[in-house]
Amino acid sequence: MLIFLKFIAAIALLVCIHLFAMAALGRWWGIAVRKVSLGFGPRLLSLGIFHLHAVPLGGSVQFKDTREEGVPLDKPPGYFDDAFNHKPRAVQVLIPLAGVAALIVVALVLRQGAAVPSLVHGFAQFLTGALDPLTTGRQLVGGARDFAGQHTFLPLLGMLAAKLAAVNLLPLPLLNGGQALLTLVTRDLRETPAWQRKLTAVFVWVWLVLIASWLSAILAYVEGR
Repeated sequence: MLIFLKFIAAIALLVCIHLFAMAALGRWWGIAVRKVSLGFGPRLLSLGIFHLHAVPLGGSVQFKDTREEGVPLDKPPGYFDDAFNHKPRAVQVLIPLAGVAALIVVALVLRQGAAVPSLVHGFAQFLTGALDPLTTGRQLVGGARDFAGQHTFLPLLGMLAAKLAAVNLLPLPLLNGGQALLTLVTRDLRETPAWQRKLTAVFVWVWLVLIASWLSAILAYVEGR
């Protein structure tokens, strides 16, 4: 139980770092932040733009974006100045990557020489574990559990920071790597093309399948102990 709580606490802390890095960089570039949500599921607490949800294993930053909010007929002067989708392309690429960069910094500080190999291996581990949850995925879950049992909180935090950074760099539209990639290949950033909406809808299901596969790996490990 203690190891489980260590994992939850570490992931929740890293999600906070990840989200606040993006929100802070967005504000620094003059973008209005609408909402910062930690976790998913039922909302437990709201403090201004900050929202805490029941399951603290993910989160999101919602910026002002006229593609989602629309444009009022009586828009005031300078209405687009603080909108995410009216910022330069480089800004729209760098803001999602800021969250990943913050995780990499945490990994480098806490894991030093082991951070880069852990990050590089994280890509293959996430995908191979999802594709073979009952064998590879189960072994990886067991390895992570052993690591948590053998180390204190800070090394665990550094290891998970590297793995989460790797996952968030995957080219899926819901993740930072995919968001940055879509920004690079989209011609008009002020509007969302139809192909991008369709692609995102497809990859929502891909992401859900990957998560479900990892949940089955965790259950297989727990049942096999």
